[in-house]
Amino acid sequence: MNRHLSLRAILIGFWGFTIPLFLVLWYYPVIDFRTRVMTFCVGFFVVAGSVAVTWKTKPVRLFLITIYGLVALFLLLPSTIPQYHENLRANYLNALRSYGGRPYVWGGEGYFGIDCSGFVRKGLEDASVEQGFLSLNPALVRHGIWLYWHDTTAKVIGQGYGAKTYPITACPSLNGLDYSLIAPGDLAVTEDGTHIMAYLGEKTWIAADPIEEKVTEFKIPEEKNVYFSTPMKIVRWTILKP
Repeated sequence: MNRHLSLRAILIGFWGFTIPLFLVLWYYPVIDFRTRVMTFCVGFFVVAGSVAVTWKTKPVRLFLITIYGLVALFLLLPSTIPQYHENLRANYLNALRSYGGRPYVWGGEGYFGIDCSGFVRKGLEDASVEQGFLSLNPALVRHGIWLYWHDTTAKVIGQGYGAKTYPITACPSLNGLDYSLIAPGDLAVTEDGTHIMAYLGEKTWIAADPIEEKVTEFKIPEEKNVYFSTPMKIVRWTILKP
């Protein structure tokens, strides 16, 4: 009996340790492939552990198994991404704005630090997952998960990012861009692929800016920030195609 209680205490202690560890990994700003794998594995232990430690409490155990099963079933259901994306576009812009003022951290992808390419991806990741659950469309949730797993650079996003983006136009500077050609949610990538920004509409851009060292909005004309006087190519997320 004592041995059984001891093993259960160890299990509960281990499970209790995995919860803060998962939160640390989830909110740690700099994310790479190893961090993602560790987050997934620890998250699995959190889920499995919640069932194990409540195994003797049948109603709780059945409730957790049902919830986890329904989520897994939902994610596996066949579905397609709808062609009309105005709600997703609006959610994307709101997600981008929610990071306003967050510090610039090279390689960062979260509220405690984010870089330019991580910023435009993270916003769409958040919006896709939120819109997917709100509209009961697992394809959108899977799209958000894909974005989470496939880290990339501003240069690759500007070059198509596995058909996730496509070109719209190019310009000698964002101050001289014909704004009738673009739509909110479009992205501006420097010719050398070192920086990327997102368009909010009404001649306003937002970026995790290494010069400002935070996520900042810029209104055209912008004379001080060097990125607004450099050649840019404009690309659009394929999922936001009108």
